[in-house]
Amino acid sequence: MAKGIDIIAEAVGDGRYRFQVDAPVHTLALGAYRFASPADAAGVPVAEAVLTVPGVDAVVLSDDAVTVEKQSSHEWCDLEEQIKYAITTAMSGMQATPQGAAPTMDDDAMFDTVVEIFRAGINPQIASHGGAVELIDVQDGTVVLRMQGGCKGCGMASVTLRQGIEGTLRRALPSLKGIQDVTDHTAGTNPYFSSAKT
Repeated sequence: MAKGIDIIAEAVGDGRYRFQVDAPVHTLALGAYRFASPADAAGVPVAEAVLTVPGVDAVVLSDDAVTVEKQSSHEWCDLEEQIKYAITTAMSGMQATPQGAAPTMDDDAMFDTVVEIFRAGINPQIASHGGAVELIDVQDGTVVLRMQGGCKGCGMASVTLRQGIEGTLRRALPSLKGIQDVTDHTAGTNPYFSSAKT
């Protein structure tokens, strides 16, 4: 779990679980918001991330809590750590990133900046899950990367990539055009979360 983000989970009945977070979980106006699909949650990182967890039906965000409604076919013991991971990853992407990045950068300057972001910010966060991310190249404003360790083949790799890594990079690099993951996730031997069985 990312340093500085603590989450306490508790059952609140009727297929719902509350994840109390020690920081704001959204930047919307005060109040509670319910999201029942990724389309509903577009632009709200924590809700988007949690809704990607298999078995989650809906998410309610209040100022510092995430209440999750699950499908009856899934057990909380299977979902709790994945949901905590999704919340933490999304919130890490919401946090401030290193200051001083130029509004536009060439590929070489962007490469150097991404190396530092990975070294100082992203890799220490995902190291607690046995993972790492390696920068391969920057090509025409697109960051090419490979996930390693517990991230390789992890069922939550897309959350880490889109909500954590991409969110962080976009805040630091306004000229970023995209991210390309060249990881062979089928070759993962020790994923932090196994992919859902189909």
